[in-house]
Amino acid sequence: MGIVERKERQKESLRQDILDASRDILLAEGYAKLSMRGIAERIEYSPTTIYSYFKNKDEILYHLCEEALERQFEVIHAAGRDEPSPLLRLRAALHAYIDFGLCEPGRYQILYMADISPYVSMASILEKGSPAFKLRELICHRVNEALIGSECARDMESVSQALWAHCHGIVSLLIGRPDFPWVERERLIETGLDIVLNGLVSPKNR
Repeated sequence: MGIVERKERQKESLRQDILDASRDILLAEGYAKLSMRGIAERIEYSPTTIYSYFKNKDEILYHLCEEALERQFEVIHAAGRDEPSPLLRLRAALHAYIDFGLCEPGRYQILYMADISPYVSMASILEKGSPAFKLRELICHRVNEALIGSECARDMESVSQALWAHCHGIVSLLIGRPDFPWVERERLIETGLDIVLNGLVSPKNR
């Protein structure tokens, strides 16, 4: 490995350390307690070093969202691509959404459960070409495929948002209420998907 490549790896490693420390502080103490000095103390660097990577904590929060969305897109994009029917591909994508939230609760909570609107604009998150834009396009494509394949007359946008609301409800409840006497997790997820996706199948195909 050459000197330039080694320096680039070290730089990327430190950038990731900053994001990881910021995420930990946000989840434990909230946005008000997040500071460049606090992040620097957590990773044992000077605040000046943090500023060489990010101009302020709002920018850090934006990149935490971008990072989470990139990971989520990768997980969902890979799910169900070999399934034989559009409805099964959609089901796999929704299951992958839920799995991501439960496997990466820290990233999920910052992205979907924290009030980040005063610090990061939704317009910037959904900008064309962004991870959020690509994720939304992917889900809408899977939904549209399923609607056409099932000969369902419901509109794609309403269905997409309703399915998102269902999946978010499952994830947020399992994260936020772990002490509730839930049924076995996979049975809960599969039962929920059965119920919401049944409404997309035309009566003659049931």
